[in-house]
Amino acid sequence: MGNGLGMDTGQRIVTQTPLTELWDSSGPVNAVRIEPIGNAEIVRLLRDGSTIVVADVGLPLRWLAADDRFAFWKDEVKHRLAKPNVDRLHLSEYPADYCYAASKWSCTSRGPVIVLEKHH
Repeated sequence: MGNGLGMDTGQRIVTQTPLTELWDSSGPVNAVRIEPIGNAEIVRLLRDGSTIVVADVGLPLRWLAADDRFAFWKDEVKHRLAKPNVDRLHLSEYPADYCYAASKWSCTSRGPVIVLEKHH
């Protein structure tokens, strides 16, 4: 997807959710969204070594380091996880009025990836 501008994809920001593609510091990542997921599936994927990617509009994608995944899940996401396929998000139901919608993506180079789209 060369646009000829030589944009540094590492600095590319999220402009909207739901995401239609993933990228990292080296450029687009060959990945496709599989399905929305909930608590049990995230825990299973984490145990299997899946990576977490956080998407927050206005910021670059954040790929969590392997060592940070469980703490981030436990401290930040677990009590702010929206149910899969929920019709409407009521931010007031979550601590600090924000939540995450989780989806599983299949990534050619990394295997399954957990994408957390932040809503606030």
